[in-house]
Amino acid sequence: MIYARVENGSVIKYPYDMYRLRADNPSTSFPKNAIARADVRSDFGVVEVSPVVKPSEDAHRVNEVNPVLANGAWVQTWEQIPRTSEELAEKVISARMVEYGGPETQIEFITENGLEAWQARVAEIKARHPKP
Repeated sequence: MIYARVENGSVIKYPYDMYRLRADNPSTSFPKNAIARADVRSDFGVVEVSPVVKPSEDAHRVNEVNPVLANGAWVQTWEQIPRTSEELAEKVISARMVEYGGPETQIEFITENGLEAWQARVAEIKARHPKP
């Protein structure tokens, strides 16, 4: 479970866990997993945060930001920042390089399958990962 500490409707600390609860309240004795108890969370301003699937990072850089209150529940939130054309090009080149393999792998492929087969393989990889 994911938690946040909230005061006056604003997130103060996120993510929040049992370690931080104890650190924030050094003179309080807590049972082993007190943060899992609704009464303890209520007494110390801790809320459950519903997880949200992280968006794809293909065209955007994705950063987790503080959760938001939506329809009475706190939900995990993701900030999506569009990638620059340079970042998109780097991502394509990296994906291609992974599929090509290192020089040894490429030489072995050519030795075993011939230059034309390697050129066809390169064309397939480029088609799967076109430049932006």
